[in-house]
Amino acid sequence: MIQFFKVAVLSLVFSASLAFADEAELKQEIAVRDSVMQEQGNACSVEKDSLRAVIETEKAKSENWEKSYNLVKKDNETCAQMLSTSIGVNESKQKKADEDNRAAAMAMSSSFMGGVGIGLLVMWLIMK
Repeated sequence: MIQFFKVAVLSLVFSASLAFADEAELKQEIAVRDSVMQEQGNACSVEKDSLRAVIETEKAKSENWEKSYNLVKKDNETCAQMLSTSIGVNESKQKKADEDNRAAAMAMSSSFMGGVGIGLLVMWLIMK
């Protein structure tokens, strides 16, 4: 909008200068107008390139953050699975140890009771 206004003003200036100026002044005004328009065009091109670079940078940052998030998410899932497996293995080992302790206690009590039984039998045979 501002460029349109500037172009319109320059056109009015140019039209007015046509009415009052001679050919040399006309060429000078045209040169000034062309120079101003070229500078504005260059400024717009620089700004457009700058904005395009900012967009590309933000896009790259976004992709990087997404990759990082996905990597952390995958690592978290792997750790959760490993923790679950480890807990299961530890519970299994604990149950086996408890069963082994019970079996050992049963064997010891059976052995003791067997010894007592044999002792009583021997004592009964001796006493008879």
